[in-house]
Amino acid sequence: MKITERTIKFLGKTLCGDNGLLPYKSGPKLVNFFVDLGADDQYGEGFPSRWKYTEEKVREFNDSQTLKKIIENSVDPRDFLDGDINADDSILAINEYLKFDGFELRKVGEFYRIHDSKGLIVEAQKVTELSHDFIKEQIQKCHQKIESGDYNGAITNSRSLAEAVMIEIIETAEGKEIKNDGKLDNLYKQVKKILNLTIDPKVLPPTVIQILSGLDSISSGLAGLSNNSGDRHANKFKTQKHHARLSVNATMTLVDFLLDSRDYQKLKVDGSK
Repeated sequence: MKITERTIKFLGKTLCGDNGLLPYKSGPKLVNFFVDLGADDQYGEGFPSRWKYTEEKVREFNDSQTLKKIIENSVDPRDFLDGDINADDSILAINEYLKFDGFELRKVGEFYRIHDSKGLIVEAQKVTELSHDFIKEQIQKCHQKIESGDYNGAITNSRSLAEAVMIEIIETAEGKEIKNDGKLDNLYKQVKKILNLTIDPKVLPPTVIQILSGLDSISSGLAGLSNNSGDRHANKFKTQKHHARLSVNATMTLVDFLLDSRDYQKLKVDGSK
């Protein structure tokens, strides 16, 4: 999930409670809130203004699935029970900013969840069954966005799919939930180690090595293209249909290979038992 700088500044004042839209959070409570979502901070001497700290955290986690959790957790309905702030009015005000980035908060059951302009965004931390069918379904959603003219959305979703697949592979291998810093290259490095994808010239022919090196480029390029295709970079780069299609098709190649590699490694382990 990626938002513009103006929305970041708005959320800086909003999430800490400075503008009265959400319940007030003290400095220690803010630190605990962000630590629970993956930050590595401590409250103490020299701590910046609450709004400034909040703004920095939102900016740090921008263009990652963690930002989605930050916003959703900030509007937990239970936090409104003991105050005089009307949750519906606050959600309406927040959505006035989010809509310019293609997102909005909608009530799902008792809680508010982030949706994009076409429906729910990809949930990188909630892949319940990693399979080729899952990948095909997500790629199809990306192509639907391309055909509707939402090129940036297609690129964002393709990057989220790659992130989802990598997180699932890592968490399955480690047997626990990981803290995701939103950096795709870091996830890919861990996945390569887990799947034994190190390039060994003594084992692999040069042609295969070339292709594997290309996958490294896809991962880095996907992260970079996603970072540069948002509204805050509009003056530098205007995303076109063929750029979005390149991103989506390259992502499909990458994640299909990672899934096949995972299945191959699993087969080797099972066969040795």
